[in-house]
Amino acid sequence: MNSKNYGNIFFILVLLALWIVQIFPDLVTADDHKTNKRFYKRYENDREHHDDGNQKKRRVQKDDEGNETTGQTAAWLLVAANLTIALSILIKGGSRFLPLDSRLKNSMKKFNQLQKKHLMRFHYVLNPIVLCVAFFHFLLSSCRSSPLPEWGLILVAMMVCLGLILKFKVSPKGMRKFVYRLHTTPAIFLIMILLLVVGHQIVD
Repeated sequence: MNSKNYGNIFFILVLLALWIVQIFPDLVTADDHKTNKRFYKRYENDREHHDDGNQKKRRVQKDDEGNETTGQTAAWLLVAANLTIALSILIKGGSRFLPLDSRLKNSMKKFNQLQKKHLMRFHYVLNPIVLCVAFFHFLLSSCRSSPLPEWGLILVAMMVCLGLILKFKVSPKGMRKFVYRLHTTPAIFLIMILLLVVGHQIVD
């Protein structure tokens, strides 16, 4: 495993750690409660404080209202637009890491070329539509529990913009190789999906 793969794994672990802290903030302050000698003397105050915290949490959950129609539309369009990318990542990963014979690897490679030939047109057309629908979903929704969906939306916007730059070749020639690598890096795509899925699970 090269240093690039280690960097991708480290970044994903950092995101998971942030997610855990986001969901379980009480774990960070658990030791303070255990070492406080006056904890039992302030039991009533702590219980009232806990009740207030629960009420605030319920109010925050009530504020997490997402527009279901635009959200589901954006989700299904995202799946349809990037099905070819997901298939390509799975096929390339299986061909690289699984102990397969050369004939099967060649068959997988041909299938990957075939599916990309027929499905990439949807990738180019649907992803800008996904970004527009996702932006309207953001405007019509309210989320205070987690910033992860917004981070996911930012990554979607970045990937769509990079794709449009590649499609219409509007970047300088010296930058095209860098833009292509950035747009086609599987780690960024997986992190984008992770942010969207985990973030919406927290909100729901």
